[in-house]
Amino acid sequence: MRILLITALLLGTTFVLAQEKYRIQYDYKTDNFEYFKLNKAYEVIDTLSHPRFKRNSLIEIKMLNINPFAVNIKTDIQEEEIHATGSGGYNFGNLLGGITSMTNGDLKLNITKLPENLDTPSYVNKDIFGETSSRSSLVENKFSHLNTISSNVDALKRTFLANLTNPNLDKETILNNIKKVAALQTDSRLADPNDNFHVYLASLKKIIKEDANFIVFNVNEMKGELSKKSDNQKESISLGELRAQNSTYSYLESILSQLDESSNWTAENLNKIEALYTSLESASFEQTYDYEIAADKVNLELKFEQSEFANELDDDDAVTTLKTRHVKIFSKGGFKINTSVALTLNNFQSKSFDYFIDENGIIGAEKNNYFIPNLSTLINFYPVISENFNLGGSFGLSIPIAEGINGVNYLFGPSLILGNKSRLALSAGVAFGPVKKLTNGLQVGDYTNLNDVDSFTKNVYDFGYYFGISFNIFNLK
Repeated sequence: MRILLITALLLGTTFVLAQEKYRIQYDYKTDNFEYFKLNKAYEVIDTLSHPRFKRNSLIEIKMLNINPFAVNIKTDIQEEEIHATGSGGYNFGNLLGGITSMTNGDLKLNITKLPENLDTPSYVNKDIFGETSSRSSLVENKFSHLNTISSNVDALKRTFLANLTNPNLDKETILNNIKKVAALQTDSRLADPNDNFHVYLASLKKIIKEDANFIVFNVNEMKGELSKKSDNQKESISLGELRAQNSTYSYLESILSQLDESSNWTAENLNKIEALYTSLESASFEQTYDYEIAADKVNLELKFEQSEFANELDDDDAVTTLKTRHVKIFSKGGFKINTSVALTLNNFQSKSFDYFIDENGIIGAEKNNYFIPNLSTLINFYPVISENFNLGGSFGLSIPIAEGINGVNYLFGPSLILGNKSRLALSAGVAFGPVKKLTNGLQVGDYTNLNDVDSFTKNVYDFGYYFGISFNIFNLK
């Protein structure tokens, strides 16, 4: 038992090592197919123009420039699937969970902006703090700068999402586009996004936090000054001045509320952008499938559909089919057996005679050197050479359909198999069938007083030849 197991293992190992390997390579960006032959280490050793793969070979189907954020691939092969449906190789579940909060529910990416100009009567009454006070101008500049940062983060996010869901962009292009947009933000405190995008995002978060803290500190100082001034002028302040102070104080409080919401929202979007950028860095834009070819002819369908990630950002729920490509795969080698019904012509020439007795009582013979039609059934066997042309052999049985001739003939010979489904075979070869021979020592030329020489003949098997045409009716293998 142990010897049998070891033998089976060795045979299996030999088969695997002998298995030829090929690669079908498709580039989504150029829409081109290439074919390669591989060695055992999956290294390219030859480029093929019109490939025909050896049966039972391993075919690596490799696809390049497949944006997994935008494209989902479904592969089907005639009557059976090669792989379970799905893009494979990348999982966006962790990103989809946060996409709603990232896009504010429905891709309305504009945030509530801070006041464009703090130093106006509608916001802060200059008479309250004095014309010479510079605090309002400093706060105004910080507000303006935070507005610029918020707008740039908004543009960065829009660009990033548009690039990620574009199936025609490769990984390098998306990364370069994001860094170009990031570089539009100008601030001496910012790191260069082309050096390290993560450091750039960290420095941008730090700037937002520092500027927001500066605004909070100064607005609180302004509120404190306003409260102190109001307490000192309780008795002498006019009704109009009191209303102005109250309005300014209320506005300063609303500024703090808006600032907190806006800065937190911008920082959260930066976290989302960083998460997407990290996912993009680690994402593979190549996908590979393996298929062992066992059929004569395979129709491989590659259907490129809109990914779940991209569909989440669409206005509709329908999944768009981006394009569909078909690959015809043909195999060679292997061994095929099928049966066929044939019409054959059998001939035994000098070995087959019709015997007779002439008017002088002399036994005569006439050669059956003509072709006798037979209804035959053949088993065709052949190695697969091509789709429409194969050479093999046939053997089978035939029954004469001519009057006065009976007996079963055995046929064996080479065959030419024609047709893409092996429906037609031309065969010829040796026929082994019954022929008549004289008995009781009688020979041609002898005198006899017999009236019926057929009583002194018998059927014996001898060799002749045949040729015919057959039609495939059933595949055995």
